[in-house]
Amino acid sequence: MGHLIRLLVVALLMNSPALPALAQADEVPTEQEIRQAEGEPPVIPHRIHDTDTAKDCLKCHETGKKGAPVTPHPERKACTQCHVQGEVKTTKPAKTKR
Repeated sequence: MGHLIRLLVVALLMNSPALPALAQADEVPTEQEIRQAEGEPPVIPHRIHDTDTAKDCLKCHETGKKGAPVTPHPERKACTQCHVQGEVKTTKPAKTKR
């Protein structure tokens, strides 16, 4: 009976979808994968607020409004799960009081 259980466990493991992922874990990353990872995590070069939602982001990033890069994945709704606040680039000089 113990041999049958071991055989079933081995058969299940051989057909497991995790097996190919484990085999790939030892592979050396390609040059393209390395280049893509260099900018990780992707930064947001403008101010974002804790209350911003994907709807707020998509106002510009769905169509490229105001020169914003168009998102390749508008179906993802948790932008700050991957993207982080980066250095904020100002386009207007700061107002000074006189």
